Amino acid sequence: QLPRCYAPSAPSEVPGRMSSVMRALLLSGLAAGASAVTVQACPKASVEVSSSANAAGTAQFEAVSTSNGECTKMAAGGVTAIKFCGPGKLTISRMTCERHDYKAITVEHSQKEYTGTTCETISTKGTVVDGHLGSMTFSC
Repeated sequence: QLPRCYAPSAPSEVPGRMSSVMRALLLSGLAAGASAVTVQACPKASVEVSSSANAAGTAQFEAVSTSNGECTKMAAGGVTAIKFCGPGKLTISRMTCERHDYKAITVEHSQKEYTGTTCETISTKGTVVDGHLGSMTFSC
């Protein structure tokens, strides 16, 4: 049976207010979406991208959420640097996930050399992702 649009089920419900069922569905959907966004593939590793700098010229990074071994669509223009912290393998590409392997750049960090706090900042200047980061895959 298809879900029907919201309609007040009792005279006490005022149009514009959500029923308890709708509220529960909305909250469960938000919780599911939030957990999918915040789950990190590997607890000792992180990936961040920068497309801006502060007044002093220092790159400002934003965290990227990935799933272990799955391609993440980025479609981001202007990415100037990628900060890769901890052990694992990061593959970046100008292409979408469908063509991710075409001229991709792979950076590997060993568990002995990289801990969760040991990072490498990768400049995109002069690489295939200079000007546009299409997708990335992270695995540990």
